[in-house]
Amino acid sequence: MHKQRWMRRFDFDPEAAVRMSWMGIRIINLPAPVRYFETSDGGISHFHYLRDNILLTWMHTRLFFGFIIRLPILLARRIQHQR
Repeated sequence: MHKQRWMRRFDFDPEAAVRMSWMGIRIINLPAPVRYFETSDGGISHFHYLRDNILLTWMHTRLFFGFIIRLPILLARRIQHQR
């Protein structure tokens, strides 16, 4: 992942999962406990509405075109695994 120019903020987790899937790594979903603190408990949101939505839109655009480029390889891999 160090080779990736992007994936530095809010967009890291979904893009990392997609890229690992493209590499043929089996994704395993595990439950993770999460606690969101109230403001009165010292909770702070690090979500920046404009910046993070732009990052997510840009991530989806990159991944869509990456998918189109990789589509023949992904289809061949799926056909091979079905045999």
